[in-house]
Amino acid sequence: MTPTPDRRMRLRITILTLGAIAMIVAGAAAEWWWLLGIGVWTMIVAFVTELIYRP
Repeated sequence: MTPTPDRRMRLRITILTLGAIAMIVAGAAAEWWWLLGIGVWTMIVAFVTELIYRP
C-alpha cells in the first residue's frame, strides 16, 4: 500500500512536531537557549504548515 499525499504530509507534520518537542525539552533541561529557540521555531513551522496544508 503506497501512502497518499495527505498521509505523507500528516507524517511530516507529526515528525516536525515531535522533533520540536524533543528540542524544547532538551533545551530547557540543559538551559541551552539556542536549542530551545530552534525547537520553538520548528513548532511554529509545523503549525503553520498544518494551517496552510489543511485538505
